Amino acid sequence: MPQKDIAAIAKDAHDRWNQAFNSGDSASIAALYTEDATVLPHTHAIVKGQAAISDFWAGMISAGVKDHGIELLEAHDGGDIAYSSGKWWASGLGEDGKEQRYEGTIVTIFRKQRDGSWKTCLHTWN
Repeated sequence: MPQKDIAAIAKDAHDRWNQAFNSGDSASIAALYTEDATVLPHTHAIVKGQAAISDFWAGMISAGVKDHGIELLEAHDGGDIAYSSGKWWASGLGEDGKEQRYEGTIVTIFRKQRDGSWKTCLHTWN
C-alpha cells in the first residue's frame, strides 16, 4: 500500500480514537481494537482483550483524563499489519489537584480485518 494511504488510515484511526475517548465512551474506544488486542500502558501493566481495554479506558476517563490528541509522525505497512508512531497529549489532575498537561510518544500496530477495515492490535505509549 502506498505510504500516503496508510498514513491516512492511521490518522483516521487516531482521530476516531480521540473522538471516542474525548466523548467518554470506553466501549466505543474498545471497539476500535481487535478482540485479542493488547494495551501496554506506561505503568507496565498488560491489558488484554476488548473488555479489559474498555475497563482500562473507563478508569482513565473517570480519573479525569480528557482532551486527548495524537499527532501522527509516520506510518508504514507490511501487508495485513501496519504501524504508526506519533506524539500524544491529554490533560488531567495532577497530584496537587491542579489541572496539568501530560504528553509523550505513542506506537500503534494495526491489523487489517476481513472486511478491509483496520483495527488496533497493539497500543503502547510513554
